[in-house]
Amino acid sequence: MSWSDRGPVPRRRALGVLLGLTLTAAGCGFTPVYGPDGTGRALNGSVEVAVSGGIYGFSLGQALQNRFGPPTDPYFRLSYTLSTRSERVAITTAQSTNRYNLIGRSNYQLVVLATGDVVTSGTVDGFSSYSATGSSVATRAASRDAYERLSVILSDKIVARLQATPGLTR
Repeated sequence: MSWSDRGPVPRRRALGVLLGLTLTAAGCGFTPVYGPDGTGRALNGSVEVAVSGGIYGFSLGQALQNRFGPPTDPYFRLSYTLSTRSERVAITTAQSTNRYNLIGRSNYQLVVLATGDVVTSGTVDGFSSYSATGSSVATRAASRDAYERLSVILSDKIVARLQATPGLTR
């Protein structure tokens, strides 16, 4: 028996549950990120990213700036640090490494430009992997790609944390 054979009762029940959850969320102070008073609106176009040193720090900075958009009217400054390490994860009996995990951690801090007040800070971490089974050129290219993916992962986590910051307004 499929859902379509059961008739409209399960659909009505599902809609009722969805409506109840929506009203419950609205009653507890839930605000959509991109709603009128949401943090997404406070961050879009108003975050100046302080790019960290090194090629991978620059990559993370670019990924963050892509999420916030160009700072047309900077109000906040986001600074961060990036640390990475590589771990061998697929080792053959001949002690040759076929795969690496790239593990990264970023500390971040969001401050108000005019006053220097710290709005929020925190730490995020993530990982990416790459294969080392091809030539040295292919392994190097895979490694660079893994760093790029790790930058996107970390920037997404930082942005999600900032968007979840209660009371973040301009």
